[in-house]
Parts: sequence; C-alpha cells; structure tokens
Amino acid sequence: MNFKRNNKKNVNERNSLFENMLGKVYNKPINIYGDLLEKPKTKCFWEHDNEPSIWVSLLIPSYNTKEEYLISCINSIKEQIGTFGLEVVWINDCSDDINTKILLKLLDTMIKPLKNCKLIYERLDNNSGISFSLNRGVNLCSNEIIFRLDSDDIMKYDRIIKQLQFILSKPYCVMCGTNVTSFEYVNGIYSTIGKSNHKPLLTWLEYKNNPKTWILNHPSLCFKKSAILKVGNYREDFKYPFEDLELELRVLKIYGLLYNINESLVFYRIHNNQITSKNTDVNDILKKNLIQHMITS
Repeated sequence: MNFKRNNKKNVNERNSLFENMLGKVYNKPINIYGDLLEKPKTKCFWEHDNEPSIWVSLLIPSYNTKEEYLISCINSIKEQIGTFGLEVVWINDCSDDINTKILLKLLDTMIKPLKNCKLIYERLDNNSGISFSLNRGVNLCSNEIIFRLDSDDIMKYDRIIKQLQFILSKPYCVMCGTNVTSFEYVNGIYSTIGKSNHKPLLTWLEYKNNPKTWILNHPSLCFKKSAILKVGNYREDFKYPFEDLELELRVLKIYGLLYNINESLVFYRIHNNQITSKNTDVNDILKKNLIQHMITS
C-alpha cells in the first residue's frame, strides 16, 4: 500500500485514538475509544437487551496468526457499537495445532459468551490459501451484509455501524470500503505509517480510462452476499496475493460502481510475515496483466 510516512513517536507521547488503542501504557489497559481508560460513550452491540433489528456477518480468515494480534482483533470486535446482531464467521486455514488451540480458546472466551452474537468456525483440512478460505466463508455467512477483516488488523469501534448505515442508504451500492490507518510495532514503539485516501466513488468507465492496482482496502470491505455470489464469489483456485483486486474488478465491471467512506475505520497492521509484502515486483506485473484482461475481455 502506498502510504505517506509520518515521523515516529513513542506510544506514550501520543493522544490520538489510534495510538491509545494499542498495547499498554503504564501497565494499564488502553481503551480503543480514545483516551486512556475512557469509558464507552454508548453501548456495544452485545450490551443491548432488545432483539437486533438486523443481523450482519463478519468474515475473518486466519493462518497461524500471533496470539497478540488475535487478541487485538477480537477485542475490536467486542467494542463495536450499535444495535445490530453480529455473526462472526472465522475460517481457520489449517493452522497448526498450537495456534489452533490458542484461537479456539480466544473465540470460546471472548466471542461465544456475547449476546446478539453468533460464531461460525471452520478449520480447513488443508492449507488452501486466502481466496479459497474467503470463498468458503462467504458461502457460510447467513446474512446479506458481510464485512471483511483480517485476523491481524483492528477495527475502530464504530466501523460496522457506519458502514452498515452507508451501504443501506445507497440502493446501488453492493460493495464499499473505508480508508485505513496503517501501523507497525518495532523495538517497543508503535508507529503510524500513514493513511489511505481513496475516492468516494469509482465508476467502471473512470477505471478503464485510469486503471490502478489498488482501488479499495480489502480488510475494510463491506459487501452484499447476493452480489458477490452473482459475480462468482472469491475464486477457489486463485493463488496470487491479490484476490481482493480480482474480486473488486469483477464487481466494478458488472455493477459499474464502487464506494469508499472517506474515514479511517480500520487499523492495518504492517509486519514481516504479510503475504502481500513478498515478491512485490512480480505481483505488480501480474496485477497489470489481470487489469488488462479485465478491461479488454
């Protein structure tokens, strides 16, 4: 991702939401709502007594994700505000036994007890890749509105409710993303890398005239299941690390529009184990070939 790099600061010196939501300061828990130990300003989705008026699905694939990343990710699920019901669909892409045990324990203790929340968990028999995992996950989702998230990323507390309200207010919107803030943790210091800034609206005609390899942030996507199935879902056999672009292009070509909320609602973790950080030159060539095929076919 092409982010603008900011100057690094020690986490103890920062006051913004992003810096305060990560890790611990002075051995006290940090609340993702903003300031240190700040109380939530409204109820989380699982704290409401009434039955939800709408249910949505949150699709997360994982493969041997570090425990500390999982905890941050799952905590951000728990902190979502709103009156919706949430179905968490977690696809374990055949992680090893140790990491699977860690994941199951976290899901059992942090997700299963929540009211207005359901968990669908599946461990694949073989390590099949993210595109296969997401294909399976979409099929398992019970609801029309599906949110994407990666197991090492973090949601802002109002991510789901804001995207849900947005997609429901736009009759022609079948897929929308948000801007993201990227961050990394190096030598005990949390650092922001930058923020993405995509256009609020992208049409197929505009894209054909000015094609790009990065049009939406994958872990920020919200889409309608019926539309994703109509375009053929994530491809089970797609083995390249840009399954997001491949799907987004099919959606854009068929439906003509992609939307983006001009606000950072997902915090994107940068680390050395990311698939997208490997073989970037080769992947760029493959992406351009894919784009050319999509435009000319």
